[in-house]
Amino acid sequence: MALGVFILQASVGLRASVPALVASSGLFAKFILLLLLGISVYTWAIIVERLRLYLRVQRADRDFLRAFRAARGEDPPADAHPASVLGRLTRVGERALAEPAGAAATPTSRYERAQRAMERAAGEELARLEHHVGFLATAGSVSPFIGLMGTVWGVMSAFISIGAQGSASLVVVAPGIAEALITTVAGLAAAIPAVVGYNHLLARLRVISGDSATFVTEYLDRRTGGPLA
Repeated sequence: MALGVFILQASVGLRASVPALVASSGLFAKFILLLLLGISVYTWAIIVERLRLYLRVQRADRDFLRAFRAARGEDPPADAHPASVLGRLTRVGERALAEPAGAAATPTSRYERAQRAMERAAGEELARLEHHVGFLATAGSVSPFIGLMGTVWGVMSAFISIGAQGSASLVVVAPGIAEALITTVAGLAAAIPAVVGYNHLLARLRVISGDSATFVTEYLDRRTGGPLA
């Protein structure tokens, strides 16, 4: 009798652990969990990679802008800061201003032409930095619904077990309910970091975009004396 009680308690403890519940869940629930695991891993990879890139870009932009404002006369070499978006915009501006202008060209037209070229380059740089970030928004909105699908499946399995066993006891209902709750937790665990990461990265992108827009006018005012010069 004592041995039987011990075995029963051990089995209950094993079933109560999360890995055991995952291992004993159905094929559909395992598919949902694997899908959410893949989404979560990819989400964290994007967050870490993009965050490291944005920190590197912002640090390079600060260094380049400090050198640009401290320079007297010639602009600082943009190649000294390869990760800087502002450095790339400087190269674009230099090429645009160095292009031969027609006889009827005015300082205002030269300013506007270089401004358009630098704004196009800034848009391309921001599109490059924004690569993969949109997946975080998708993961944050879709993952809870994927987990909910597993939840509904687990509840449905619980009701099927009740019908098959002819009993609504805890032993019959518990496996399906536990399976449903695990997929719910997995969906939230995948969605919450995705939403937080997306909002944080988007805020950093806005800062980089604002700095780029400000630098375009600062650079052109310094090189051409303003649009009305």
